[in-house]
Amino acid sequence: MTCDVCGHDLRSVPVPEPRATWQLPVKERWVCPWCHAWTERGHHPREVSRPQYRPVDMRWEWADSEELSEDVPHAYGHFGTTLCGIRHDGLTASPYLWDPGWAHACPACGEMAAVIDGRWPEDAQGEKRKRLRTTPPPGSAWPPF
Repeated sequence: MTCDVCGHDLRSVPVPEPRATWQLPVKERWVCPWCHAWTERGHHPREVSRPQYRPVDMRWEWADSEELSEDVPHAYGHFGTTLCGIRHDGLTASPYLWDPGWAHACPACGEMAAVIDGRWPEDAQGEKRKRLRTTPPPGSAWPPF
């Protein structure tokens, strides 16, 4: 499956449990390692959520781990790492947004967030979430419709 934003191949990533009882579970999540656009299946039958552009200060979750210092918040980068490349067991996304504009935010995460943001074509920025009916991607666990 390829990214709707930049055309690179998407990677399947683990799907966390819903944080609230009112949230519908996601069955599959695919993320682009180049532009970090995502595609999800599972909110509703035969429906897929496609990439949505968000500004840098509204796009990333705060990385959560006992091994990270609370003095320097890092951005979680979807692949078990922070945007600046820190990786270890137990690293997850918190339910809180991360903002590179904070005085104490990790500067390397901020630089990488800006690089990733620059990979989105201008015509894809500002785009609202698209919901499409589609067939499952190759390699998907979803049965054919």
